[in-house]
Amino acid sequence: MPAPLITALEIGTTTIKVLMGEVREDAGLMVAGIGESESRGVHKGEIVDFELALEAVRSALETAEANARRSIGESVYLTASGGRAESLLHAGGIPVLNEYEEPGGEITREDVDHALEVARKIPLPDDRIRLHTLQQHFEVDGRGGIVNPEGMLAEELRVGMLLVHGRRSAVENLKKLMQSVPATCTDAAFGGFCSALAVLTLEPKRAGAAVIDLGGGTTDYVVYSGGLVKLAGSLAVGGDHITADICSGLNLNRRQAEALKKESGSAIINRLATEQNISIPAEGGFSGRVARATTLHTIINARMEETFRLIADQIEESGLTGALNAGIFLTGGGSALEGVTDLAQQVFNAPCTVGRAHDCVGISTKKEGARFAAPLGCIRYAAGRMQKKPEQLSVGRRWLRKIWGGSHG
Repeated sequence: MPAPLITALEIGTTTIKVLMGEVREDAGLMVAGIGESESRGVHKGEIVDFELALEAVRSALETAEANARRSIGESVYLTASGGRAESLLHAGGIPVLNEYEEPGGEITREDVDHALEVARKIPLPDDRIRLHTLQQHFEVDGRGGIVNPEGMLAEELRVGMLLVHGRRSAVENLKKLMQSVPATCTDAAFGGFCSALAVLTLEPKRAGAAVIDLGGGTTDYVVYSGGLVKLAGSLAVGGDHITADICSGLNLNRRQAEALKKESGSAIINRLATEQNISIPAEGGFSGRVARATTLHTIINARMEETFRLIADQIEESGLTGALNAGIFLTGGGSALEGVTDLAQQVFNAPCTVGRAHDCVGISTKKEGARFAAPLGCIRYAAGRMQKKPEQLSVGRRWLRKIWGGSHG
């Protein structure tokens, strides 16, 4: 039976992206259709004009359908960027009982499942919504770092969970938009997590790596260590802020500033180019002029360095600074900016590269893999969710859960 076609949608601040694809049995990803449209009615990853955003989403979906020569169907997976996403590390546990219902016994599969269920039950404020609960290592009678505790003797079993959560209104407005398409939003996944699924293989996840998705209105990030996600978050700053800085600093209109950023911009200040000038043509009522390259690069450098340092501070606070042995992987449209990998390497003191989608056909992984990383990873995420089987619980365990609590994230 062929793998089901999955539709992934990313509603970004500057671009709406749609990918239709499938994950084959060999884990390779095949893209069947691509749709893209200029984003409207979206600011910092959140909807500010419903009708304009709806029109842009429909345009991208129709393009993808025409490209794939297939319908998207009724189900769409959404990549949720922005929304002030944050992560929270939480641990939950259960007592391990022997056959006489006394403390101390062999840890069974049901004990493991029960501990996971309890750990997932993390309370959140009403204005926040959970996007992912990502399992960490187990702890047996206070000893951590346990990968598989099944069969061990213990009195208590605990397990950590990393909760990734976002602003409820932002995510629910995106889902409401899908209902008006009309299409069903089957699930929403954090954009930074999706980007990591697209560009990281198991080796860098184990060695320690950070994926930073540089979008138009937001910057998402995810940090792996020991094969597990240890930190995730989102900043309400992106490429549009650099464009706005150029507008203000050089007295240009938006189109002039955007073109200047793409054609002559650099995140690194080249001190040898102090005398180099850039000609800016007249446009939209703004006269033509000449600007120094170092002035442009200084403006871009200041914003990009600030963004990277905010993420570096979060990594340091989490105690992960020395854990990035595989380095930094940049994705999103901002990863195409000249000098951005060099600047990231300076700030994080770690190797940096532009992320490339692995095991993927149907899209240019070298030219477009980083820009489409979030929807590509969203297809992998959706395929993984489809493969999960419903959990089978004994009557006894259902009764115990009523006592101890627990629900899936």
